[in-house]
Amino acid sequence: MNKKIATYFSLAIIVLYIVYMVYDTSKSSPVAATSFNEEAQEVYDAKWGITETLNIPFGNLKAISLNENTIVVGGENFLAAYKSIDLSLLWNITTEKEIKALSVFDDMIYASIGEMIHLFNIDGTFIDEWGPYDEESYITSITSNKDFVAFADARNKLIFVVNKEGALKHYFGQPGNQFIVPSPYFDVSFLEDGNLAVANSGKRQIEYRKISGEIIEVFGEEGIGLEEFCGCCNPSHFALLPDGKIVTAEKGINRMKVLDQNGKLVELVSQSNLFKASIPLDIAISKEGEIYAANGADSILYIFKRNN
Repeated sequence: MNKKIATYFSLAIIVLYIVYMVYDTSKSSPVAATSFNEEAQEVYDAKWGITETLNIPFGNLKAISLNENTIVVGGENFLAAYKSIDLSLLWNITTEKEIKALSVFDDMIYASIGEMIHLFNIDGTFIDEWGPYDEESYITSITSNKDFVAFADARNKLIFVVNKEGALKHYFGQPGNQFIVPSPYFDVSFLEDGNLAVANSGKRQIEYRKISGEIIEVFGEEGIGLEEFCGCCNPSHFALLPDGKIVTAEKGINRMKVLDQNGKLVELVSQSNLFKASIPLDIAISKEGEIYAANGADSILYIFKRNN
């Protein structure tokens, strides 16, 4: 009898301990993968959320760009377009090689395919091809405005600027190894004033430069804080909001955040997610300020909207 009582008593202690641990865990703040504070997490929860998703079934998704009415996506041997209004498919075509970067301006699509830039009309009609502009180029980003097209070559660590006929006007990055590119993440975007923003990802910085290459401003700090960039190569991708703020996507943590024009943290877009850390999301932004994020890990397009 005494043995039975002792056994029951021991079991009761174990049960009580388990109940306590479950209760204590539920009351404790979860430990994040990085040292983000609770205030920053609340900003993310309060401000942004995923409103829609779109599965891209044609191959491994790599790139996203858009104009007012059309979403253009590309990746493993495909190029496709969807209506912005309802996400219905407009067309898709097979390409001879993988598309690594896209830019859409007005009714023209610029797509990096191998060492070349291929031009398509917004209806998917092939128009022309430009390049190669250097040996063994690996084009990771394309941007365009009314006068020029610029692209980033991660292998040669150069930015090229060409006119709308494909003639080379400027290139910069050498001499002096101005850009550190440890892995193939090297983004460039035209600013509203016609200058360029370039992600010097190995330095964890964004640089504003003239199209001839002269540096105007540099911002970005290395570190693990929310306002900083960590890892080997961040920001991996970025895009501009209509008001000029910058949305960055990061590799290693796979978070997105909004910075002001001077690089100061504004808010989080995404942090608590199940995105694969080693595959950052390529991003594009609509005129309404929605963020379109192309996930190469699952070939799904995620649409983020700020909750007002």
